[in-house]
Amino acid sequence: MWRVDTDTSIGGSKSRFPDTRHSAIRNLGSLDSSLLDCAMEALIAAYWKPVYKYIRVRWSQSHENAKDLTQSFFARALEKEFFGGYDPAKARFRTYLRACLDAFLSNENKAAGRIKRAADAMIVSLDFETAEGELRQRDIASTGRSPEEYFQKDFVRNLLGLAAGRLEA
Repeated sequence: MWRVDTDTSIGGSKSRFPDTRHSAIRNLGSLDSSLLDCAMEALIAAYWKPVYKYIRVRWSQSHENAKDLTQSFFARALEKEFFGGYDPAKARFRTYLRACLDAFLSNENKAAGRIKRAADAMIVSLDFETAEGELRQRDIASTGRSPEEYFQKDFVRNLLGLAAGRLEA
């Protein structure tokens, strides 16, 4: 059941916000996988669009970033059981959801800021194509070595190659 809620206007316009599905929220803590799956599906179906729009408007994110953040938010919320702390006696679910979302987005912005501040850090080029070529060239299965033994031998080989390169320079 949908209703127009003037309390959740975004950008000056009224947005449609679903009624809280308290049974779905309770079932997020269920040990029954079918109840848990239904609860997750119901909550995501009901709230993904308001979450996406809130991210776009309130947090001024691009379409692509908002899509990624919406998916990440629900994945993290379900993984970390954000909604398990909801108490209907304290607040409406949409308020609780928005608080969880704001905290999530704030943490994501901090993480992005740390990455940007590391811009003056040394950048090391990693040549994955060469590594893939070496893997194709040295068939691990045919050597009879375990992956751990292969790692150890390759580690020593790489160190010797680096030392030889420095010596040559």
